[in-house]
This record gives sequence, C-alpha cells and structure tokens, in this order.
Amino acid sequence: MSFHMMAQSIQRWFRQLSSARIKILLVLLVLNLLLMVVFTLLMQWVMCNGVRRDADTRLSAAVRTLPMLLPADYLPRALSGAVIAQDEYLHHVASLNRYCQIAGLRYLYAFKREGDKVSYLVDSASPAELVKGSYGPYQTFYADPGGNALAALKDGLPRTVTLHDAWGEFRTFLLPVQFADGSYYLLAADIDNQLFNEALAKARWQAVWMGLVLFAVACAVCFVVAHHFSAPLATLSRAVRRMASGDFGVRIHAGRQDELGSLARAFNALGELVLARDKSLRELAFVDSLSGLANRAGFLLYVEEHLRPESGAYALVVLNVNDFHFINEYLGYQDGDTALRFVAGRLNLFQRPVTKVARLGANTFALLLERVLHDDVLKVLERVDVCMAEPLLIGKERLDISATSGVALFPEHGFSADSLLRNAEVALCDAKRARRSFAFYDPEQEAYSRNQLTLMGDLREALAEGHLLVYYQPKVKMVDGVVHEAEALVRWQHPERGFISPGVFIPFAEQTGKLRAITEWVVHDVLTQASAWLNEGLELCISVNVGVSDVEDASFVSFLEMQLAGCQVPPQNLCLEITETGVMRNPKELMRNLEYLRAMGVKLSIDDFGTGYSSFAYLAKMPVHELKIDQSFVMSMNERFENVSIVRSIIELGHILGLSVIAEGVETEAVWQALAVMGCDEAQGYLIAAPMPAKAFSLWCRSDSRLHLPIPLPNMAEGNYTVRHFS
Repeated sequence: MSFHMMAQSIQRWFRQLSSARIKILLVLLVLNLLLMVVFTLLMQWVMCNGVRRDADTRLSAAVRTLPMLLPADYLPRALSGAVIAQDEYLHHVASLNRYCQIAGLRYLYAFKREGDKVSYLVDSASPAELVKGSYGPYQTFYADPGGNALAALKDGLPRTVTLHDAWGEFRTFLLPVQFADGSYYLLAADIDNQLFNEALAKARWQAVWMGLVLFAVACAVCFVVAHHFSAPLATLSRAVRRMASGDFGVRIHAGRQDELGSLARAFNALGELVLARDKSLRELAFVDSLSGLANRAGFLLYVEEHLRPESGAYALVVLNVNDFHFINEYLGYQDGDTALRFVAGRLNLFQRPVTKVARLGANTFALLLERVLHDDVLKVLERVDVCMAEPLLIGKERLDISATSGVALFPEHGFSADSLLRNAEVALCDAKRARRSFAFYDPEQEAYSRNQLTLMGDLREALAEGHLLVYYQPKVKMVDGVVHEAEALVRWQHPERGFISPGVFIPFAEQTGKLRAITEWVVHDVLTQASAWLNEGLELCISVNVGVSDVEDASFVSFLEMQLAGCQVPPQNLCLEITETGVMRNPKELMRNLEYLRAMGVKLSIDDFGTGYSSFAYLAKMPVHELKIDQSFVMSMNERFENVSIVRSIIELGHILGLSVIAEGVETEAVWQALAVMGCDEAQGYLIAAPMPAKAFSLWCRSDSRLHLPIPLPNMAEGNYTVRHFS
C-alpha cells in the first residue's frame, strides 16, 4: 500500500470520528509527540556536550600535567637534543602510561619540530606495547597523518582533532608550548575514539529514554486533561518552550491533586534533573574539583561581574606556594593535593576585604579584595604570610611553606578582569625574580622584561650576523712598562640601539644559556687575530674571560685545543681569566682540566679575585699563574683605607702562593704609584689605555706607549729595592 493511499484511509477514519474529545485527544497526542522529540533532541545536545566537555577537560588537564610527570630537566634536555638513556626513556614511557590508566586516557606524549617533520620527545605505552616495541622511541619521527601536529607547532594554537594513525582512531588534544628561545614543542593526549563514540551513543539513548518517559507520562495525562485543555495545556506549552530555550529553572504550579497536578509535578521533577545536570556542568566549567574553590574561568567571571568603578578600589592578588614541586617529588602527588586543600581551606577563611578566593591551577591561588586602600592590601599580604607560616601536618610530615604574591590594583593597573589577572601574574614573576615575598605591578618593570625578551632574539642575531666586536685593553708590567699581554673584551654594536654594555647582555646571556656560544665566538675571534698579529711580528698573550662552568666542561677544553691548532697560535699566547664569582660544581673535573690546560702551555688567571667564592684551600691547589684584583677594590683605594689594606693583602697572598698579581681598573696616577709601592706586578686600566679595536690596538702597541706612564715609586714589598723608571 502506497503512502498516499494510507493517508487517504486515515483521513476517512478521522472524519468518521464525531467526538470532539477524541479530536482534542489526538491533537494533544501529536503535540506531546512533538514536544518529546524536541525535548529529546535538547537533552541529547546537552548530554553529548557534557560528554565532549568532560573528555576535552580530561585531555586538557592531562596535557598540562605532562611536564609535572617528568623530571624538571627532562624536557629542556630533550628539546636541546641531549642523549636520553633508553632505560630512562622507557621509565618515563611507563610512568606516563600509569597516569593514562588513572586518568582514563589512551596515550600521552610530546613532540618537537624538526624541519617539516615532528619527532618524539616522550611517549606512553602499555607493558604489552613496550614488549612489542609498539611505541614512539626518543627522537624518532612521527608519521603525523593529516599534518595536525606540524600545523599546531607552526601556528602555536591548541586544537582538538580526530586522529587516525597506526595506533588507532582517537580524539586528540594538541597543546603547543613556547620554549625559552621562542620555538614551540607539542604536548598531546589521546582518548580512544571508540570509547568516546560509545559514551556519546549512551548519552543519546539516555536522552531518548527520558524523552520516552516524558512522552508516556504526557500520554497518560492527555486522557484526563481533555476536558480542561485550554489553560493547562497553554501553561505546559509555555514551560516547555522556556526549557527548550535554556531556562531550566522554569516550574509549573502543582497545587491540584488530579492528573494535571501530577503532570505539573512530573515536569517539575524533570526540570530539577535537567537543572542539576546543568549545574554540574557549570561546576565543571567554573569550580576547581580539587579545592572546591573557583577555578580560573570562574574567578575571572566573578571579578568581571563585580568590578564597578563607583564601588571604589579593588586589588587582585595572585599568590604562588614556593618550591611546591619538592612536596610532590618527595611526598607524592597525593600528599601534594592534600597540602593544596589545606592551603585552600586557610585562604577560604579570609573575610573582608577578601571577597573571593580561587585556585588558578597547580600551586597558584588568587584573592579579590574589594573597597581597599594600599595599606589594606599590605595588611592582607601580612595575613597571607602569617597564614602560610603555620606548618602543615600531613600524616607524620611537618611541612613549612611560604608564598610569593603579586598584586594588581583597579583601576590603576587595569579595567578588566583579564588585564588585572595578567598584571598580577607579571608582578608575581617580578617578586620571584627579586626574591621578595610580594610585589605590586610596575609597568616600568614589565617594559624592562619585554626589553630583555627582545634582547634575547637580538643576541641570537648578533652572533649570526657579526654584531659582536672584540676590543683589546693592554696590560703593562709595572717594573718597566712593557706590554706583553692584553685582555679581550666583547662589545655589542646593536644596529638600532648602538653600543650595549657587557654589564647588560652578559648576565642576560648567562641566564638564557647563550654565554657559552659568546665565549666560543670570542675565543675563535681572538685566536684568529692573534694569528694575524704573529704573522705581522706582534706576539702577545691575549686574555679571554671564561666561567668556572666552562673550564669544568671537558668539551670546552677540547674546543680550545682545536682552535689553538686550527689558528696555529702557541698555547702560551692564550690566557684564560676564570671568573672567581662562579661556583665550583665539580672541583675534581675543574682541577683535572686546569692541569691539562697548564700542561698545554695555556696561561691561567683568577679574575675578579676578592669578590667571589674562592676557597684558600682550593686556591693553593689550583694550577694558575696569576691573580687579578677586582677593579672595585682598586678604583676605591683613594676613598677607603680598608680597600688599600685589602689590595695589599691580595698582592702579598698572591706572591706567597708564587703567583703574579695584576690590578685592573687603574685610572689615576695615585693608584698606580700605590700599587707599585705594594709590589703589584702588572696593571690594566684607563690610565694606560681604554679598550680599543684590534687595528687601533696594533697601532698603539707599535707606538711608544710607555711615555705617558708615571715613574713608579720604589717597591716597598722587596727586601732590597731599587728605584725603577721607564726609559
């Protein structure tokens, strides 16, 4: 029978029905069926979105947890291309797999970009997969079907994708993370797509069953309410429309004890279920599950809703529990979570002016202070310090903790929740950098940080494009004024900012790990210039500044040996001035390398003596040739008698140890004469000559550079002295 014939039969049967009640009942049934479909679709949308949001939340949380599951130095080593032992790598693979099992994930891994390909930094795999070798070995390339990983590394944007590869089909979250040099590496987590689709199907069926239940209830009610159709049905229809539009709090008056009242109560019960589900979804979005406090999104929403210029000043405080990773490392993440709950509980006890407390993530919390002055903020920060100073008792462990805080004020430091939170986090970083307990947001400090960040990129270009220059400053023997040595000093000729002082970029290069590259560049340039001078008949010993960490590294010693051989410069024409402020991390290796360098013929000097950590015991053992008195003592000899005593003591100590002593920073004739009387061997400073480029230095050396030097006084440190003069 065709559809058209069936429709005609139904029409004839309907016309035979003379009862208005039946007609109304049929209309009600059709309407209820329509409402059931709409409601079912709505519930499917809500529940499926909940499943997606839950999956994406777990993926996002897992990806952000990945660096915490690894040793703090693992990712920097892996990103630098360091060799990772297979046993260590497999240990991390198994560790990530255990986390995946706990978190309900399939895989957790990290990539880095190598050209137009991506390679593994770390992977996760089950024991069975490890046995089969079915995992991503360290630094092997990943096939990257669809190019999603490479695209994320190129544009730096996180994304959720459906991934098909050799391991199966997954719902995957990709999170690019910017490294210190501006490049990105990629953190990723997978959920089995089959399980994800099964969860969606289950949610859809639940919605269907709820719709069927609603439809069954509505059908039963239709038979009773046929006589009272107009007003009750209109009420129900309006309520359903409001619920379909998202107003899950709508309710129907259920005072009647008949079927209409039952329908109203059933609808209200269903509304409670939907509202509870909506509330739980909102809590997932705005409440931190560990502490019960507002999360970052919830805190921002609260702050944005409550910022009112007419209500006075506000303060947003971001505080970070110091060195919290030690708790996780030594006690475990479970005790770490317990400690965070204790901290959250203490902060949540704060009363006005604190109106909102939140956990932004990890060991970082936030406070909103309303209607406060600057002194009020300081009092709250004192309360925070007192709160944190009280020890935490976790099991049998007594934990002493502290916190660092950053503060941004409204409206001085921002007009929106996002800007205030960002500036408070900037202030927090400033406080940690300065090792203070708190700091207020300072726009000038942020500008300085941005300038330093710009310098980081410019410094990389300076090495590649030849913006660094080497200047030379002579050292003269005080007994006769002869110049046999000079110190190489690096200068940065920035194409836009002009000369940048070494005092600015050298500490910055040390912090960012670029100091070794600068040192090696200087060594190569100096030896190349020394080779050219040798060919011209000018033989000098050139000093290069190096750090303790450089000399401790056997690869740096090999680099020096290779450069000396390549430039055909005798080792005795190179002097290494080892910065005395460096900390000896490996004294045995340092001594071994110094002995090797001395045996090669390289001259060794302790630079900036008197300002660092040198132990007399180590100094007596170190195979060095000379001490170099720090210029801070020399330059202030005219101002403080104590510095004269310090300089004289260093000279005497150096001579007792059989070392030559050089004074740097000699700028006045009085200091020159005083050093001569004390028996100082060599001098360096602006009294003799300022640092100059190689060409100018060569001309200076060939001129009679000693004529302007003062005649030294007798050496009172010698038993039998004679008056020395320059001819």
